[in-house]
Amino acid sequence: MIDSFAETLILDRVYWYLAIPFSVLLVIQLIATFAGLGGETDFEIGDSDMDIDITEDGDSKSGLQFFTVRNFIAFFAVFGWSGITFSHAGLGQFTTILLSTVLGTVILLIVSALFYSISKLTHSGTMNIQKAKGATGEVYLPIPPRKKGVGKVSITFQSSLRELDAMTDEEEIIPRGTMVVVTDIVSNSVLLVKKLNRGND
Repeated sequence: MIDSFAETLILDRVYWYLAIPFSVLLVIQLIATFAGLGGETDFEIGDSDMDIDITEDGDSKSGLQFFTVRNFIAFFAVFGWSGITFSHAGLGQFTTILLSTVLGTVILLIVSALFYSISKLTHSGTMNIQKAKGATGEVYLPIPPRKKGVGKVSITFQSSLRELDAMTDEEEIIPRGTMVVVTDIVSNSVLLVKKLNRGND
């Protein structure tokens, strides 16, 4: 009986040693993530973390990964607090460890899905200006002729309405309200456009 009580005390101490530091780490990481500091700079273990790869056409690929430091932090934080709770509730050591492991695994899965969703939302909103080629829009600020200046166009691509700088090769100024089509990308933020004629519809 004394041995069993001693083992319980040792396990309780282990639960506390896991619960407090891992809870602190979890809170820090959550704050960093939602403050925009944690984004793609999550702790990594080799190649097992959730990597975001940008392809040549600018599309992002994110994977749902379970074996990351962030997920382990969540697992051990929940495991520790669950162990403390179940142990104080009078459950046996085996039952306490089993339930704590199950709850920790459930939270690990939830955290993985949560951060995966966050990464998808973040990268789905990232503009890839190359996808604007062939898109049509309306001149917002007049565009000077022969690439002598920059105007602005309101254009929809990647399911979003955007206002971007634009230039043109045409001989005459393109006035406000004119419909245009994007023919090329001059730089990372400037479109090359021309008037949208009926032949372009």
